[in-house]
Amino acid sequence: MNQIEAVWEVPLGLASFIFSRLLRSTLTHLGRYYNPMNTQEVPQWQVVSDEFLERPIKLLWAMSRARWNLHALIAIAGPFTVNKSISIRVATIAAATPTWTAVFYTLGNFKTLANISSLSISGENEWETVTLPPGRYLVGLRHYHWADPLTLPEIQIDGQAALAAKPMAAPPDANRFYRSLIQRQGLIHQMLNGYVYPLLRYPLGLPKPFVRDVFLPVPNPETQFHYGALQKGEVLKIQLPDGLLDTHELFFSLYNRFCFPLDWYPLTSQDFVTERCDRKSVFIIRIHPKSRAVQPPDPETIQLQPMAAV
Repeated sequence: MNQIEAVWEVPLGLASFIFSRLLRSTLTHLGRYYNPMNTQEVPQWQVVSDEFLERPIKLLWAMSRARWNLHALIAIAGPFTVNKSISIRVATIAAATPTWTAVFYTLGNFKTLANISSLSISGENEWETVTLPPGRYLVGLRHYHWADPLTLPEIQIDGQAALAAKPMAAPPDANRFYRSLIQRQGLIHQMLNGYVYPLLRYPLGLPKPFVRDVFLPVPNPETQFHYGALQKGEVLKIQLPDGLLDTHELFFSLYNRFCFPLDWYPLTSQDFVTERCDRKSVFIIRIHPKSRAVQPPDPETIQLQPMAAV
């Protein structure tokens, strides 16, 4: 069945991949000239939510850029006009979550230029400063295991106050809106990400770095990723090395073949079997260290076996 399916999956996937590159390029160029944030003078905090993704173009842009991180509460700050530096009050973030990442990226082409996290800083300073080339920037902040309520931090630009802190409610199920995104799936989303399933299921000798870069265009450098594709009727058997759960957090995310979220949860046992897939799906396992002193696991020790459900 696998080889028969590949006969149509691979060429359709190639067509989808070409379309996705063209669409991404188009969205990037349009964003440079028609992005409302380009003319926005007053920066603000926005939380990724159903309301944030309400406009179809925002959902399309998000799905063309990255794979949904379903385990983090994500907030975006900006835009900021920077001459030299962005400073963020990390003490406020630490009060809201023990694990976080802040990413600094350009407004025009959304290129990541720097990031800091709970693992990369000493934790002794109230503020942390990142030096950047002159330009327009956004700050993306990911919270894991967030408190409710929490406060989004104050930000300074070139040493001057630029954005005030913002208290907000943050219930544990704040990301439940991801479950309803699949109801908005249309033909353009299928064309955009139709290549993902065959890319992971039938890589046909493609270099692993190429597959990774295409599937995970903006990965967290502190996280180890494992991923693959499941056919309808399959389960994924996961076997972890001894002690890994003591030193790392593991997060499992399941998406349909067009990258709309289906389910997500932490992995808490050394041997685990997922539920039977009711459709073609793709998955990501994120392995994140609990402390900076921890070394990443040998990828070969993470055993993943797609198999037919019994």
